[in-house]
Amino acid sequence: MFCSVPFATARAHAHRPDEDQDDLDFTSDLYALTESSTDELLNSWKVFTVLKDDSDQHRRLENAAWRLHAMQRLQKTPTFEAASKVTGGKCAFKPGAPIAEQLDEAEFSPKRTLSGALGKVNQARAPVEMERVHSGDLAFQDSWAADQLLGVCLKNNLKNETIDDILQVLQHMNFQPEDVPNTSRELRELPHETRPVCAIFTHSLERNGANNFCLYIARLLKKSQPLTVFSPKAGPMKEDFEKLGLEVTIVDTTAPSFLKDLSGALRERKVGLVLANTIMRCDIILMAAELQMPSVWVIHESWPQDQLDHYAKEVFMCKDIDAAVIKRAFAAAGTIVSPSDMQRHLYDGMFRPEAGHTIYNGIPLQQLNQFKQKEDRRKVRAALGYTDEDFVVLHLGTVCSRKGQVFSATACSKLIQEDGCKNLKQLIVGARYIRDHEIKYIDEIFKVAASHGVSCKRWENLTEDEIGKPQITIMDIQAAVLRFYMAADVVLVASLNEVLPLVICESMAFERPVVCSDIDAIPEALTDGVEGYLVPPANADAIRQKVLKLYRDPELRRRMGQAGRARVLRQFSYEHMGERYRELLDTVRSSPSSVPVTQGLSELKGKTVLVDMDNTLVDWDGEFIRRFAKASGRAIEEVEEIVRNRKKFEIEENFPEADRALVLDVIASPGFYEVLEPLPGAVEALSTLVTSGVDVKLLSAPHPVCAASCAREKFLSVERLLGEEFLERLIITRDKTHVQGEILVDDKPQVTGRKAAVWKHVLFNQSYNQDVQGKVRMHSWSQWAETLPGAL
Repeated sequence: MFCSVPFATARAHAHRPDEDQDDLDFTSDLYALTESSTDELLNSWKVFTVLKDDSDQHRRLENAAWRLHAMQRLQKTPTFEAASKVTGGKCAFKPGAPIAEQLDEAEFSPKRTLSGALGKVNQARAPVEMERVHSGDLAFQDSWAADQLLGVCLKNNLKNETIDDILQVLQHMNFQPEDVPNTSRELRELPHETRPVCAIFTHSLERNGANNFCLYIARLLKKSQPLTVFSPKAGPMKEDFEKLGLEVTIVDTTAPSFLKDLSGALRERKVGLVLANTIMRCDIILMAAELQMPSVWVIHESWPQDQLDHYAKEVFMCKDIDAAVIKRAFAAAGTIVSPSDMQRHLYDGMFRPEAGHTIYNGIPLQQLNQFKQKEDRRKVRAALGYTDEDFVVLHLGTVCSRKGQVFSATACSKLIQEDGCKNLKQLIVGARYIRDHEIKYIDEIFKVAASHGVSCKRWENLTEDEIGKPQITIMDIQAAVLRFYMAADVVLVASLNEVLPLVICESMAFERPVVCSDIDAIPEALTDGVEGYLVPPANADAIRQKVLKLYRDPELRRRMGQAGRARVLRQFSYEHMGERYRELLDTVRSSPSSVPVTQGLSELKGKTVLVDMDNTLVDWDGEFIRRFAKASGRAIEEVEEIVRNRKKFEIEENFPEADRALVLDVIASPGFYEVLEPLPGAVEALSTLVTSGVDVKLLSAPHPVCAASCAREKFLSVERLLGEEFLERLIITRDKTHVQGEILVDDKPQVTGRKAAVWKHVLFNQSYNQDVQGKVRMHSWSQWAETLPGAL
């Protein structure tokens, strides 16, 4: 709406005989204003501002003038509905018909000009006495502005303190509506002294996609958010951050005093917020939780929960990180960001559901567009040694087994030697000679090429005359990569393990068709046959077939390229990503943590705490969702919606009668109870309780459809999660009232049996126990130290 009656003019007053005529006069003046230029409107607003204390009419015109001025700057047109709001719902004009024509036909013709309107309002008028509004009066009840403002407050559950702060700003003498940004994005882009310094923690300063993300975020946020950068080791990107004016601090994560030194450095730089990048910065998340500092953990990796140790130790060679540390960090994290829905769901059960967010990585289109406009594609290709006749297939990314370059090299070798694509040239960019397994993998690519009789050379070893001649060229990691997209005809992403690599989006931004592995979150970015092709992972022949199709059809390449560009603009906007992160950093809070652990332990020491297993210690729902989705053929998101939000404790009662037999079959399926994963923080909490002198017993009932196998698998599960020493603490029983203890932590809404329970039931929060009143409730294991003592 372009205009609303201000509070000052909404005050109650007695009806005057000339009130209707005033409305007609105001309407005439208003539409004269709509025909004015921007400068004329600004001058009109100044005049009405001076005269506004003379009459109610002047206030209305002042309000209308600045709003119309704002609309002209935004190139918007006032609507009939908006005009009706200005005139208090008494607008004499018909919707849909041209306003100018109606002005000619109106009773108050001839049509007024701006000068006529200003002449009228400059005439002396007798002041109108207005009643003062007393506290508790309903004078604002007909005000459109007050109604809209109240609606916003109710919609967003704003507290009185927040509402008072907003009203104080709106009513301040310095408040000028025309100076207020039009969107939340524009408002959040402004700097503010109350924002804390945010420390960005990278896992290195080498040039790669994950670290480029940090650089992009820093560029987006540096004008509005105070930033500083920490990294465990130096690298070429240190200079990139410093060029942005950011301080880069190298911290030795292997030093015994690492956390102590780092805490001091954070205090020295007045850091109040942490952004940790990649799963390998789990140590920083744990530190932030210890300091009760708000944190945002951005995870790019796609590591299966049962392979965390493999990826941490063998693939990325992290000496101080293992599965246990990673799981502790997930449980402690306040906010976790994933670049795709698929990747977020991969870690289900390891973190609090409300902590998880999906934000698609955006790409800096402005930089890409400038490069495209400035550079000549023929010259870019020539600098790489390629002619107009060459068909260039690009594979960009760190050369390693995870990225699948062996399969793309095999496909290209066969295309050259067996399919007659003699002008095909493959360019592999991203080799580095640091880790032994990566060096060995590069050697494998050379062997593949040699076995097919295809020439393969390292770019850095070529003479000037040899550049562009090899059929496969392997180039070291590069800082500037845009030239490669411009030079390419087709881009390959043959990864075996990936989330959603930026190279796909960047390729599509350059209008290049992409042939990708159909894994992980890649289908969220590319539709098979539209922007490119999805192929099975580790399948060189599938890559070969799709590249051959693109090789033979230039029109198909052009069409897919255009579709890719359109998708980037729609889904991977750099500005949208920045907007989401600004909002997140402004609203993030520390994880729901706790009273000091020692305080809770002192009250629990010597007491017996009984702990249920399913959906209290372990994520029963998560395993059921995965198995039922597979067995029924339904989308995992659909099943998750039913299960995670169910109202009834017994799972089968939340499904239609026709599905219940399958539900029970899934529950009884072999290994179901053995593989259940712990809920965030549960294992750590129980271990802490036991080592501090609390008598912890696991108290669990077997499921009636598979009582024997269920009981056996529960013992195996406890041994796997908590160790053999915990087996003696496991009690399997159908009636928990027979077991003695001070506290029972259980998700079941009502726990009954033959005896009167001697323990206090602490309800572990789940969707199906929300209606239970009068019981102590624990929302997550991060709250045990404050919740359990309070139940005694």
